[in-house]
Amino acid sequence: MIKYLLMLPLFVMTAGQVRAQDSITLKPGFRLPFILEGLDTIPVVNLPDVVIVDNGDPEYMKNLQAYYRLRYNVIKVYPYARLAAIKVHEMNLRMATMSSDRERRRYRKSVEEQVRKDFEEQIKHLSINQGKVLIKLIDRETGSTSYDLIKSLKGSFNAFFAQSLARLFGHDLKSEYNPDGDDKTIETIVRQIEAGKITF
Repeated sequence: MIKYLLMLPLFVMTAGQVRAQDSITLKPGFRLPFILEGLDTIPVVNLPDVVIVDNGDPEYMKNLQAYYRLRYNVIKVYPYARLAAIKVHEMNLRMATMSSDRERRRYRKSVEEQVRKDFEEQIKHLSINQGKVLIKLIDRETGSTSYDLIKSLKGSFNAFFAQSLARLFGHDLKSEYNPDGDDKTIETIVRQIEAGKITF
């Protein structure tokens, strides 16, 4: 509609330069009807109907906002979950070639220190909801819950301690990923990322 209103002065100026006739030719093949008012030639422009839709439904807006918040969180933490899967896979392959437990422990410790050095600051600044999504995605990408990963890498006591600490912040390291249930929306977003439909 705004487009037509902006074009209206152009039509009026063009009409003022044309003598009275049945229609005004603006460009080849396009004729515009008009009416005469005294000495003025006024073009007649039929504007299409405009349908105004009320998107102010509070429930709809609430669900839409929740979806975009979740989408933002998935996009933010998905790279960390992918990296965790790659690191776990590399560690398992490398440790399979090691002959002693001592060598495995030293290797695990060096990997842990490197990951902490590279990502501790970023992970520390995640929101509670982003942390929950990350825990779910780690399970999706590695096939193991965060609790099980800590337990296999650092032992039962450390896994218990980490779970207790996580609970204080509203997390559950034992959370399992359920793409057909609670995590269906996350799965849809991840598939869009993997298909290149969402870039970041």
